[in-house]
Order: sequence, then C-alpha cells, then structure tokens
Amino acid sequence: MSYAPGARTTPQLLEDWAAIMRELRDRGIIRTSNNPVGDIAEAIVAEHYSGERAPFSQKNWDVRTASGERIEVKGIRQLKGGSRRRNVSPIRGSDYDSVVIVLLDDDFKVTEGLRIPRAVVEELFGHNDHVNGVVIKVSKTLREHPQVETVDLTDAASRLHAQVVRIQ
Repeated sequence: MSYAPGARTTPQLLEDWAAIMRELRDRGIIRTSNNPVGDIAEAIVAEHYSGERAPFSQKNWDVRTASGERIEVKGIRQLKGGSRRRNVSPIRGSDYDSVVIVLLDDDFKVTEGLRIPRAVVEELFGHNDHVNGVVIKVSKTLREHPQVETVDLTDAASRLHAQVVRIQ
C-alpha cells in the first residue's frame, strides 16, 4: 500500500505529522516537538562518531565523542526550488571543540557534512550582537578552509534511518 499525501485532507495530514513526530520521539531520533532538523542532525552526528548526545540541560555542545571531543551540531534543510539557506542557527556559547554542520535535502537525506574546529569558527565568524551569538554561513570560503573537513555522514544516516526499534 502506498501513501498518497495528495489524497489526504489538511487535518489528516496534520494528524499524520503529529503521529510521525511522536514515533520519531519514541525512537529517540528527535527529542522535542519542534522542527526536527536539529534533532535529526544531532542523532546522525552521534551515530557517526559513536558519541553520546548531551542531556537537555547541557549548553554549548550536543554530542561528546568517546575521546571527549565536544561537538556543537547544526542542521540545515535545503528545500528544492526554494532559496538555498546558508546560515545556521546561532551558537551562543563557547564550551565546544568543533562544529559539525549537517546539510539535508527536502527528504531529510544528508547531502553534506562539514566539521569545523572552534578556532576556525572564531577566525571566520564574529559575534553577532543582533542574535547574541555566532552565526556560521556555509560558503565556498568556509568549505575551502584548510582546517574544515568534509565528513561523510551517509552511512551513519543509513544506519540510523534503518532502525525500526525504539531507542531507550
């Protein structure tokens, strides 16, 4: 049986969305009922690095690796036909070692991963008073910086997305 969203009423689509969000939360992929992009990016990065996701009360980093590296995770979903968003949400703390940016397409598939050491973030992006934080812009300059590493997150995303059991 195939799912046909075009045949669903708006209330039915909203019920579907709510049910999907509940299931993703029960599986441990997302942790809130907000936009799931950030939670999905965190789950992928934690899977890639075999890391531990930070508790909600933790500020400044999202994933800690087995070696102790504290990673701030940022996700961007770039929609087909829409403007190509390039700015991540602000980083408001400084207690992290690196930032991993996960770029996703319309269907939440990973298109790119970038690992940026904190020193490079500080070198390229200043504090933005308007948002009270540092806003990283994904650009050619950033991608070409010699210390910025491309990270292939596709295997981690595949492993994570293949799970059908709930994570406790």
